[in-house]
Amino acid sequence: MTRNQPKSKSPQQPLGQRYRQALALINARQFEAARKICLGIAKETPDEPDVHKLLAMIAYQSKDSAGAITHFQRALTINPDDMGTRLNLAKTYRDFHKFVEAAAVLESAAQCAPGDMSILYDLAKAYQQLGRHGDAARCFRQVLPKSETPNIVETNLATALMNMGAIDDAEAHYTAVIGRAPDFLPALINLAILRDIQGRMDEALAILDRAIALHPQNADIHFHHALALIARGRLAEGWAEYVWRFERPAVTTLHNHFPTPYWNGEPLDGRTLLVWTEQGLGDEILLASMIPDVLERGAQCTLVCTNRLAPLFQHSFPSAKILTREDMKTDIAPARGAHYQASLSQLGFRLRPSFESFPQRKSYLKADEAEASALRTRYLQGSPDRLVGIAWQSGNPQAGAEKSTPLTAWADILRVPGYRFVSLQYGDRTNALRELQEQTGLSITVDEDIRSDRDMRQFAAQVAAMDLVISVSNTTVHFAGALGVPVWTLLPSSVGRIWYWFLDRSDSPWYPSMRLFRQERGKDWSAVLESVARELRQWP
Repeated sequence: MTRNQPKSKSPQQPLGQRYRQALALINARQFEAARKICLGIAKETPDEPDVHKLLAMIAYQSKDSAGAITHFQRALTINPDDMGTRLNLAKTYRDFHKFVEAAAVLESAAQCAPGDMSILYDLAKAYQQLGRHGDAARCFRQVLPKSETPNIVETNLATALMNMGAIDDAEAHYTAVIGRAPDFLPALINLAILRDIQGRMDEALAILDRAIALHPQNADIHFHHALALIARGRLAEGWAEYVWRFERPAVTTLHNHFPTPYWNGEPLDGRTLLVWTEQGLGDEILLASMIPDVLERGAQCTLVCTNRLAPLFQHSFPSAKILTREDMKTDIAPARGAHYQASLSQLGFRLRPSFESFPQRKSYLKADEAEASALRTRYLQGSPDRLVGIAWQSGNPQAGAEKSTPLTAWADILRVPGYRFVSLQYGDRTNALRELQEQTGLSITVDEDIRSDRDMRQFAAQVAAMDLVISVSNTTVHFAGALGVPVWTLLPSSVGRIWYWFLDRSDSPWYPSMRLFRQERGKDWSAVLESVARELRQWP
């Protein structure tokens, strides 16, 4: 070979051999090497569905949801009759919490294979995730007579019925399962929840006590037991049980994230306490009411919270070091050096062991006073009316439907003279506002410049501009209570009634400025809304 003669390329391996090599690399979890081989194959044979399925598998294992979906869709486009690919696409959507898309794919699969009960069962589960409980119940009923796991299917059916408010029907199915299998845990836990909904509190606790005796190491039972105890005001017992939540499957808290000992009540003066939040925004705000207690004990506090809340918490707790949960996923170095750690709910065990331990602190979050004043001036436009902020919907994926009301049902409230009503509702409000106008002729003030999904400090200023907030149980009421704004909270009677509102109280020890308006039974909000309208006419 002369100096200038080009080197000959090594012969390319046959496609089948490269395909098998890629599969072996996937099984060995060497995903990047497998991906390179598959991309080479796809470049040569772009219409080969199997290589797109491999690329989808690699993307799925690498937590690349977009890549997995793209390649499964490509494989399905090439071969529309491949049921396995269709179901894998649905599974990918589901596992990455794209439940609308998962349900759509499963609906098409069920049409292609109407007798396949496994597809129908998966579709029912997808409907459950979407809160489409009636559709879920319909599918579970079809699956049940042919199921090889009737206890699981019937329990799911009962839960769908319970979420629909069909309490008696749900009870019959739960008791049928327990009659066949007295120690079947999902049915026991859900029957306890149903007894709670029915107001049969002692029976609910008795069922959970029995379940703990049968399954003493099961974290789910202890978790539900904790919620039942706290809701009943048995706070010290409930908080002690609540730590079991960290043992539940697929828990996503930071409980094992930091190499720092947990705080067990040691003196905090001059010590650094690392506190991290656990739940959604509302829960974070509520449990942040204990941060002032930590600071009053002389602690240096490092608070790890949701990214959106960080600016508001930094403004409200200027002596604390605020970090974000999002940043902690990649670098915990800023959190190092703490003497102790605690989750906000674990603080409850030390700082809120009884109702007497709640301080009468008017507020603990701080809004920008100048911005709140400017918003108030803009909304009133010189009117002598008082401002009332309202929110009628909850975005909770499990119980949002039960916690929400139609805006049109607020008509009597919105007609009370002397008030100007401002929307504090997050999310898409378009349909609700249009229906209100079309059906009642009423309208409310909507500030499109406020983006509560992006700027929590701005939203706090909007809430602080109100004289009163009236809302269903959602993030809005937590903002109002934490800011010390008078707030009337509308609570459902059954599904969606949350432990921290306790039972039978018309006030909240968490928020001295809050009043609670509770449904009596069922899903009818009319009595609650009538009561609110009546109280608003008399509000001093």
